[in-house]
Amino acid sequence: MGLSTAKLRRIIAAGAGLCLCAAFPLLAQVLGAEFRAGAARVVITPELNRHGPVYMAGFGNNRVATGVHDDLYSRCLALSVTGSQPVVLCGVDSIGLFTDDVERIRTEVRKRSAPREPNVVVASTHDHEAPDTMGLWGPAQGRSGINEAYNEFVVERVARAAADALRHMKPATLTLAQAHPSELDLLIHDDRPPETHDAGVIVMRLTDRHGNTIATLVNWANHPETLGSKNTLITADYPHYLCTQLEQSLDGVAVFLNGAVGGMQSPLGAEVTNPLTGKPSPDNSFYKAELIGRRVADIAASAIRNGEKAKADRIEFHEQKIEIPIANKGFQLAAQADLYKGCKKTTATGATTTPVGFVRISAGGSVELEIALVPGELYPELSVGGIQRYPGADFPDSPMEPAIKKLMSAQYRMLVGLADDEIGYIIPKAEWDEKPPYLQNATKEWYGEVNSVGPEAAPRIVSALEQMLKPGAAPAKDAH
Repeated sequence: MGLSTAKLRRIIAAGAGLCLCAAFPLLAQVLGAEFRAGAARVVITPELNRHGPVYMAGFGNNRVATGVHDDLYSRCLALSVTGSQPVVLCGVDSIGLFTDDVERIRTEVRKRSAPREPNVVVASTHDHEAPDTMGLWGPAQGRSGINEAYNEFVVERVARAAADALRHMKPATLTLAQAHPSELDLLIHDDRPPETHDAGVIVMRLTDRHGNTIATLVNWANHPETLGSKNTLITADYPHYLCTQLEQSLDGVAVFLNGAVGGMQSPLGAEVTNPLTGKPSPDNSFYKAELIGRRVADIAASAIRNGEKAKADRIEFHEQKIEIPIANKGFQLAAQADLYKGCKKTTATGATTTPVGFVRISAGGSVELEIALVPGELYPELSVGGIQRYPGADFPDSPMEPAIKKLMSAQYRMLVGLADDEIGYIIPKAEWDEKPPYLQNATKEWYGEVNSVGPEAAPRIVSALEQMLKPGAAPAKDAH
């Protein structure tokens, strides 16, 4: 005769010689692990009078913000399963946050969420129309653009959103979907060979017991720089329209996490058709940003409405800190000139320490979703494959890194760029080209290396992920 649920609870509570740490996983296994989700968003728009002058990031020096077109946000999604530490995924409308600021956010979230020990992921959208939080786009070359009061404001607000998401967690149903219609590639322009895109949309939706949306998370890859270098109005660029439309059509909080944007993946130069005229919409326009954001939102919403319900009885968070030599002379000089304002430290040997990681959601041993966490702007061929050997490469015989998504085993595979750090472009070593002759006998150097820490970034990051993703790798930071 089987035990009733109530009797089983009493036996376990009594202990029968077992400590709680041993009984708790048994209870979860017998009664069923509960999957929970919560979401929150906060405004991180700078106050131009208080945080001014606000130097806008992503293009040249001395681009001072003159107004605000739309608000910048931190949007956070918290996930947990009985017996596992919660994981919080935060998308931040920012050019990038260094790992020192991310660690400050994590510390603050843990203070606000005690006794829980959540694992927090902070991924910048790489917004080129937001304040300079990295120090590289100040009033002049060699002068920092960081407003330390604004960076403090961002740290506090992101931590608040993450803590609020944790506090609002409730029982949830997970739905997953993906879509890759050919038109998504048309929204991206890449002018460096091999012109590879990782343009598919991966979508996660969390609903409560009544079917109401808690959050919708979208992972797609494209630079938020549609407004170009002349714009002086603060804006989240196309993610503003993407998230706003999803929140209007599906309710809940919409979280956008950017993907492999190196190469580079840009809306500038992409021919995005104006549906009213049938002609390409102009670059450097809010209308083009709106067309991109709303179209990606439409594709994501359509996919998730027909998505697949997924089980979840385990959430894992893996992270490893690795060292990458800083070969970029410009980055070395920036550190010496204190452009980073203490937000990016280097080792005694001149390397940067950066996190690499992933999140895995599984049920009954079957992996439902994997999310690779990459600390910069990954070239898409490192995500989906397609590395080439071209004449003129500086390391023509370098081994080709395996494609990160091909290292995963889940049906749904996300790759999140600028996750927990921003080290710049991450370029396949076999395609690295800093010295003449240039790739494919080009007359000038290709763009990319000037904003990369160096040729060792890709091999070390991919190697770390490859080791972590292997079956039986080091234990995750999850169950206790």
